[in-house]
Amino acid sequence: MNKQAQARAVYLRGPSLEPVFCVLHPPTVQGPPRRAVLICPPFGWEETCSYRARRDWAEHLAAAGHPALRIDLPGSGDSAGSARDPGRAAAWTQAIVAASGWLADNAEGAGVAAIGIGLGGLLLCQAAAEGAPIDEAVLWAVPARGRTLVRELSTFARMEASKWAAAEGEPESTAIDEGAISAGGFLLSGQSTRDLQEIDLTKLEIPAGRMRRVLLLERDGIAPDQRLRAHLEGRDAHVSVLPAQGYGVMMMPPHEADSPAAVFAQTCAWLAQNSPSDHAAPADNRPGGAPKPGEQIEAVERIEVSFGGVLIRETPITIEQPFGRLFGVLVEPCEGPRAALAALLLNAGAHRRIGQGRMWVTAARRWAARGVPTLRLDLEGIGDAEGDGSRFNRNARALYTSELVDQTLAAVDAMDARELGPCYMLAGLCSGAYWAFHAALRDERVSAALMLNPQTLFWDASLSTARVLRRGSRKKLLRGEVPLGRVLKLAVRIPIVLLRRAHTRLLARARGGSELDRALDRLRDAGKQVRFMFSGPEPLREELEREGRDQNGERWPNVGFDFIPGDDHILRAPQSQRLTHDALDRALERELRRSASGGEDPARRARGDLPAASGGSDDQHGAGRVVRDLVGH
Repeated sequence: MNKQAQARAVYLRGPSLEPVFCVLHPPTVQGPPRRAVLICPPFGWEETCSYRARRDWAEHLAAAGHPALRIDLPGSGDSAGSARDPGRAAAWTQAIVAASGWLADNAEGAGVAAIGIGLGGLLLCQAAAEGAPIDEAVLWAVPARGRTLVRELSTFARMEASKWAAAEGEPESTAIDEGAISAGGFLLSGQSTRDLQEIDLTKLEIPAGRMRRVLLLERDGIAPDQRLRAHLEGRDAHVSVLPAQGYGVMMMPPHEADSPAAVFAQTCAWLAQNSPSDHAAPADNRPGGAPKPGEQIEAVERIEVSFGGVLIRETPITIEQPFGRLFGVLVEPCEGPRAALAALLLNAGAHRRIGQGRMWVTAARRWAARGVPTLRLDLEGIGDAEGDGSRFNRNARALYTSELVDQTLAAVDAMDARELGPCYMLAGLCSGAYWAFHAALRDERVSAALMLNPQTLFWDASLSTARVLRRGSRKKLLRGEVPLGRVLKLAVRIPIVLLRRAHTRLLARARGGSELDRALDRLRDAGKQVRFMFSGPEPLREELEREGRDQNGERWPNVGFDFIPGDDHILRAPQSQRLTHDALDRALERELRRSASGGEDPARRARGDLPAASGGSDDQHGAGRVVRDLVGH
């Protein structure tokens, strides 16, 4: 793909429009103008799972000659605002009206089509009724009534909540407002829930000429909503139904999700069936004399928004690499003093840069308002970074490579080139914690690594087998909770695993400590802070305790621990997210104090060369005591 055809991230803004993050995919082939296509996302967890697939869909459309625009709804993704802000449903609809109008005016396409998945389809129909210039629509898993969508989300939320231990001493109901739903770690406020329940597409009066053609996609054998189909046919729209397959696979967790390429081809073929000239141009038919959609809407490369009363700036950036481009969003303070510290927030596995439950967006904005420039980053094949994302599918090993650590440090280089340092604090969940840890080992500029639920710090192919053999997992085997196929694979691997573990222990004794011990020694001697943050009985936490590393506060005074009540690896429960934010903020404040004082060397303090700082943080009293206190919860 040539440089002129590369996707471009922009924000749409207007006098009454909250800034909307978009990615525009120009056509990659020459030819007559084709419909521009707006892709409207589903809600929450499904939005996260299908992100890479929607990107692939947009690229497929661009390769067929269609300009394609992907948007994040206000208060979600990289767009401005919060899910707790009032008037979300109206803001979402307004964003689709504005985006479709901007496409009609600026994309050099022949009219506008829209693709809506779940919530996105519900909203695009609402937007068409409010004057959005949407000529054709593709609807997938779209109910006729908002209450159906809310009911599905509520059921999903209840199923999840039954699996997690709530934060101690805090009832589940206190975490979110009355009537709100937290599904997959994403919040739908009480007001948003009530507003969505009021939407009934069968009662909408869509202006003549809008949504003249509609393609309804089946959902892995489930027919489209019949009430919606009957209503659309009743207003003389040309409605087609296709037996689409792949919805369920598209909505798998990000490291397992696949793109339904057959559906992409089906929709492109449907769009090509009738050329725009086959239909007369629609009348400018808007209820109540509403202004033309897209009017006074502009696309900008960065935005300034207020967070907690402080003005901050968000800028999408790309970082050139041999394989292509990394992608990130840099958040900086527009006013006030800047810290001599910057932060880098890393992917959680194959989840994109916004973080689980949008935690990285909230943290980045809060830290920028605190004076700390913060970059939330997509590494190769994740989110909007270029590269092959399919290699992560059911392949954990692909996430634990030195190449991804190299890319992490390339992002530090890019931040350094912008003079954002000189010191950098890295934070990551799961494999992101691994990248943060190894970046700290390799680069003197990285002064601290915050590691949320790291699965491992040194990849070992036998690790998962060894963990299954732990006492608790053996009970699962005896109860029949482990599939027979996996039991057979374990039986084959057990002798190899036992030999490998014995060999590792012998090497560790010969070298005076394990690989992890030596790494922690290096970080201590370099004056770098390491913070483990665990929720529930994480395997690595149990291993650190069992191997006695939690009792080595004197050896590693730079190592600290936080325990987040709950029992979910990716922190979907609202209480877990709130407590994690608290722990991250405490770690940031410690690092800010350290950078302001010139960065005291914990190794010197351990030898008695430095007095303990006044006030005494938990780091200064040793990791072992902290873990013992936290276990007491």
